[in-house]
Amino acid sequence: MDLNAKQHLLTLLRTIGSPLASNKPQVDKRTESSYVPKLYSMAEANKIPLTYLNTLSPEERRDLPAYNYHYARLCRLLEMASEISELFNRESIDYVIFKTLRHYPEDVSDIDVLNLGSHRDYVRMVEALRRRGYILMEKGAYCTTFKDYKTRFRTEAMIDVYDEISVSRLIYLGKRKLSHYVVEKMLPRGGRTKVFTPEVELLVTIAHSAIKENQYILADYYATLYYLAEMDQTSIKRFMKLVRDARLVCAARWHLTITVLLHREAHGMVPKKLDLLSELGSLWGSSYKILGSGIPPYQTDLLTLARIFKEKLHDNIFRKNLLNQFKFTDTAFMRRLLRRSHMLMIRSK
Repeated sequence: MDLNAKQHLLTLLRTIGSPLASNKPQVDKRTESSYVPKLYSMAEANKIPLTYLNTLSPEERRDLPAYNYHYARLCRLLEMASEISELFNRESIDYVIFKTLRHYPEDVSDIDVLNLGSHRDYVRMVEALRRRGYILMEKGAYCTTFKDYKTRFRTEAMIDVYDEISVSRLIYLGKRKLSHYVVEKMLPRGGRTKVFTPEVELLVTIAHSAIKENQYILADYYATLYYLAEMDQTSIKRFMKLVRDARLVCAARWHLTITVLLHREAHGMVPKKLDLLSELGSLWGSSYKILGSGIPPYQTDLLTLARIFKEKLHDNIFRKNLLNQFKFTDTAFMRRLLRRSHMLMIRSK
């Protein structure tokens, strides 16, 4: 790894801080820093631009176009979350907003909403958003994407409405068991919404990172730390069971190993709540190589991806839908998966 790049990474992590390092600056109790373009570029590439910009003094960040852009976009996303929650609550729709509402200020890529009811309820959700004025962009097997009707940003404010937790036709996490882990949450812009408990949000973060995106970014790092900060021993035990039931042990070991190594490098310690690997298995060996070879985003190496998919094949829902994915779709996801699988077979010969 380039020593300068590594130093910038550690500086970024230390500047933002950790909720699991009580003697370090935290996202909501941090010391003020000065703007460094290279740190911002790294933060933007890892989907935490506003998290970094909020470490600056109010005077300095107010004069930065990047801060004003991301802050305005966050405000609109929160307005949209309140708007659609009120809409679905009024329609008595069983839903949950997931992978969206962070415990630190960040304008995420889009608002993800999952239907927890029947397919008919999913159709109602789509129609309700259409009537409200949101602009239909794309309709897939299990997901419909809408664009904000009110504002236009460089990175559009979107809503992804899911009937299943999926990528294209591949359901990578069954929603039925997760529906028991839903709580109500007050929204910053007013009103109440429904979200998953921290242990389920952490499970979804890991599954999304490993299976859908095939990469680990610093947005995953901070999401993991903040979900763990909320979890008590009972929640951690539930998380362990959910990981095993979802056949995500390999994915969790890969994900949590990177988190442990980054936290130890940045803060010189591994928090007790991150010491989950003793229950799931040893540290994931290839993660050491990943961290030693560059800066995030970290791509999932081929052998790790193969082991994750091999374990997931014991999940009946995943196995059935993987066959459907091969049969019916030619999306970028499947092209990438097939290409990487072909490379893996070549290397194994």
